[in-house]
Amino acid sequence: MADKIILRDLQVRTILGNDSWERKKLQPVVITAEIHTSIAMAGKEDKLTGSVHYGMACKRVMKLAESNHGILSLEAFTEEVARACIDVTGSGLAVYVYARNPRALLHAEYAGVEIYRTRKDLFGSWTNDSTEEENMQEAGSAIAARAAAVDAGGVLKSEDNLVIKHLSLSTIIGINLWERHYKQVLNISLTIHTARSTEGTVGVHDKTSRPWTYRKVADEVTEMVEKTSYRTVEALAIAIARTAIKQCKVPKLTVRVEKPSAVVFAACSAVEITRSIDDFSTSSALTSGVASLNL
Repeated sequence: MADKIILRDLQVRTILGNDSWERKKLQPVVITAEIHTSIAMAGKEDKLTGSVHYGMACKRVMKLAESNHGILSLEAFTEEVARACIDVTGSGLAVYVYARNPRALLHAEYAGVEIYRTRKDLFGSWTNDSTEEENMQEAGSAIAARAAAVDAGGVLKSEDNLVIKHLSLSTIIGINLWERHYKQVLNISLTIHTARSTEGTVGVHDKTSRPWTYRKVADEVTEMVEKTSYRTVEALAIAIARTAIKQCKVPKLTVRVEKPSAVVFAACSAVEITRSIDDFSTSSALTSGVASLNL
């Protein structure tokens, strides 16, 4: 398993978005990056040259953000951040990046993108020098390290996540008499799971043909939630998933619904589910949603 050099919550300002207002205003983006590498040499010799210079990685990300990059989407910007981080050193094998825009949505804490990329994903090769020669022992060690770097991505090896965190909405929810008369605030978090291209990710892809955006999903969910009056959080969570998948054509979704007022001595009670388009393709899926109304 590779070691990690971590930058947590690096705050930058950059231009992102499609409309004219977004193209003129700097927006805050908060970035967490984890560079997978080996610090064995630095640990042995106590020299920074044997590791990743996190100060340099920080400067490269900030330079990217402040440049006239012309990137439109947070997804493409996140991939460029990954490229900037891993390109700091030839020893970096992979990078995890979580970029969040706290001003993306009016009633949410932030919209974010979570990705994992290997050096080969970003540059088409594991090494900077395609003619690099290694002896058999080094080659075997390198192959093992690269395989471990790929496996370290977990589910992010095959998918990227777009996150809407704590969308705060008011609705009628609950079984108690007073709950049927007064709206309560719910914090709803959505993680949209999108499959990565099997052709790799070399180069930045800033335009997609998908029928949804995080704003469209947030708007559809907001409209639906504020009109409902479910008795259980379970039924509401399934209804949210159905709306995102059916109305917005989201392929796969994790829904977390938090009810802060449910338990006196707890921050909240919550329900979290993951659903895909297959879960709503038959009548049985709809039946499971109706059944939860009686919980």
